[in-house]
Amino acid sequence: MEYKKVIVSDYDQTFYLNDEDIENNKKAVSKFKEKGNIFVIATGRSYFDFQNKVKLYNFDYDYVIINHGATILDKNDNIIVNFPIKNEIINNIKEDLDLEKSIKWFCCSKLESRVDFNCKDLTKINVKYNSKEVAMNINKLINNKYSNYINSYYVTGNSVEIISDKTNKSNAINLLLEKLNVSKEEVYTIGDGYSDIEMIKDFNGYAMTNSVDELKVIAKKEYKSVSELIDEII
Repeated sequence: MEYKKVIVSDYDQTFYLNDEDIENNKKAVSKFKEKGNIFVIATGRSYFDFQNKVKLYNFDYDYVIINHGATILDKNDNIIVNFPIKNEIINNIKEDLDLEKSIKWFCCSKLESRVDFNCKDLTKINVKYNSKEVAMNINKLINNKYSNYINSYYVTGNSVEIISDKTNKSNAINLLLEKLNVSKEEVYTIGDGYSDIEMIKDFNGYAMTNSVDELKVIAKKEYKSVSELIDEII
């Protein structure tokens, strides 16, 4: 008996490397879905930023996990689950982010992608700094001080992104599997960054060749393109 398979792919530097590569990935996803399988994007991007990419490249998917796992939506933008950061710790986090050292910042709340710290039920905080060293140090501080409340990640571009400790990409996938009635063994994940580590470790996980070293160590195999992984699976 052939079971339904699920591929979960990060977006930046994974599903999208360049314009030529994403066209190959789109074709591979189409073949994968034609066989009754399910394709999911799991991205750190906000709803607004992700939808801009969907409109620009016109790619297909069944579900999307945004803000590193904080919100799950189906392809019709129906919210399946949403995890806000606890409101009572936002001001403390804001102070420790040392925004005077930042280049820019924004917050997200459900499907709103550009709100400030005064907004209730934030799902993600993004702060960009002028160097990797500053961003990494602040990321470490935030994780050490607020680990009972949040997950904080260093992301490409010298940015720190913070979400609720109740979720991450792996947790979001598990919640989605309950809805889909698909076994964990039929899930394949691929990514390149720090916020992908949990989902690479917890499922049949693969790394892009340009991944951070911490992810490569736990991945089953490395690929140059998502289309290569899909071709092997089907």
